[in-house]
Amino acid sequence: MPRPKIPKEKPITAERPQSIVLTERQGVFVDAVLKGNDRYEAAKTAGYLVDGRPSPSVAEKQKNIQRALAEARDELSSAAQISRADVIDGIMEGINMARLAADPATMIRGWTEVGKILGHYAPEVKKIEVTDNQKRLQSKFTAMSDEDLLRVIEGECEVLPSEGGQQ
Repeated sequence: MPRPKIPKEKPITAERPQSIVLTERQGVFVDAVLKGNDRYEAAKTAGYLVDGRPSPSVAEKQKNIQRALAEARDELSSAAQISRADVIDGIMEGINMARLAADPATMIRGWTEVGKILGHYAPEVKKIEVTDNQKRLQSKFTAMSDEDLLRVIEGECEVLPSEGGQQ
């Protein structure tokens, strides 16, 4: 069941907030993107050219532009009062319609979009914590000479002292 829509409090505009300091060229790029131009047209309008061809990646890598676009999108999203759940509800309705029409390709595309929104395609972050014993072992390895390390690798000696306290 779709969520009830709350009436809009302010009209949606394609103007960016002026809180981020941008150069004139950066501002032209951000404004062009917010007006609905594709990224290549926005780059061409703002003069981001490489070898005479529009290069939106040059502009999109700049932190100021990234922040300005993110702020503007947040502003537009809140103005339209569309949440992530609303978007997922809409996609789910489309998936159900595709199911009724027996259109598996559209259903898969819908599920792919839901997966992206939910972050299932984001890279996994692995955090490795080093214990105190591992830190001590690492410092022993760091202090050892290449010859000593080779002897450890070949099994001729141990890194940690054995029960008798000898290496």
